[in-house]
Amino acid sequence: MKFYVMYAETCIEEYVTPGDELKVLEKGCWQSEFQFLDHSPLDIEISDEGGIYFPDFILQNSIPLISAGIKKIFDKLQVDYVFYKPIRLIYSELGRAEYYWLALPPRINCLDSSNSVIEVEENEFVLPYELIREAKKICIAENQIGRYDIFKLAGVVNQEIIVTEKLKNVLDEEDFENLFFYELEG
Repeated sequence: MKFYVMYAETCIEEYVTPGDELKVLEKGCWQSEFQFLDHSPLDIEISDEGGIYFPDFILQNSIPLISAGIKKIFDKLQVDYVFYKPIRLIYSELGRAEYYWLALPPRINCLDSSNSVIEVEENEFVLPYELIREAKKICIAENQIGRYDIFKLAGVVNQEIIVTEKLKNVLDEEDFENLFFYELEG
């Protein structure tokens, strides 16, 4: 089975940039710590630093926002293990608001440790389990993903959102704006 990293371009000047209100989601999104998130709707004003176009996928500081169109695909495929939170991006100057969803995948233990390359920090002042681990080469143990078609990696600080080939192909058929993939080697 092939796996892909799902990403968004962040340097496109024409795309909107969510404002500072988005920062309240950073702590929960960094390590998929759902205990720091709730399902109540959140309004976020658009920053002056971005453009005026609302793409289907926005990824800012490890916070993934998907359009209603992508959410519809996730619902159709019964992607019920992702943490969803309604987000309304508001562009007051244009009198416009667009609805998005925070779509935060869970972190799962699925790294194939014998084929992945994991870099561990050297720090004699912390306990071994506190050392920062980063996967430099990611190989997925297919038998560990279960029914998940989208996830992040547990046990490492990596922020990649990984999807199966099945989900990638369905999303590719729709031609969503600012939604890209690259294949994981291995």
